[in-house]
Amino acid sequence: MQERAARTHRALILAAAEEFDRLGYEGASLARISRGARASMGALTFHFATKSDLAAAVRAAGRESVAPVVRGALGGTRTPLEELAELTFTLVRLLEHDVVARATARLERERAGGGTSLALEWVPALRLLLERAAAAGQLRPGVLPETVAVLLTLLIEGAWTEIGRGRTAGVAPGRVWELVLHGVSGADR
Repeated sequence: MQERAARTHRALILAAAEEFDRLGYEGASLARISRGARASMGALTFHFATKSDLAAAVRAAGRESVAPVVRGALGGTRTPLEELAELTFTLVRLLEHDVVARATARLERERAGGGTSLALEWVPALRLLLERAAAAGQLRPGVLPETVAVLLTLLIEGAWTEIGRGRTAGVAPGRVWELVLHGVSGADR
């Protein structure tokens, strides 16, 4: 792809993410997206034949934004529970600050079954870190990694929903994580 075409492609994805984040799939307008990208409708339809194709591109870009977060959590030198805390914090911060990831989460809520879930990008890492924590004796006796994985998945997805609705004031992943850590950690706190 030529550089100019690549810039237009990226601009269209960003403008679409902003539109999907703000108005959802049904409320999004291709005309507003093309204006937001400073591209013609012809350029938009050259790159993306349908709104569905554009939404799929936004979702793919959203998944790509999660990949470095997951790699960072798995490649660290901290304890598994510390890495897990960092993964959860970073996932929440990503949604607060990355419109493409936020639009991806909204598209997934609105259009279930329309592609690969964003959670598939980070839930395996979450489960792996919990297994490592269990193997290292970091979990309280009787605490199952699978149960904690479900709890953390629900907490992260719930935070994403609140962020997507524009409600970030009540999202305090640090305080929530401390409560969860106290409940699952085998260490005396």
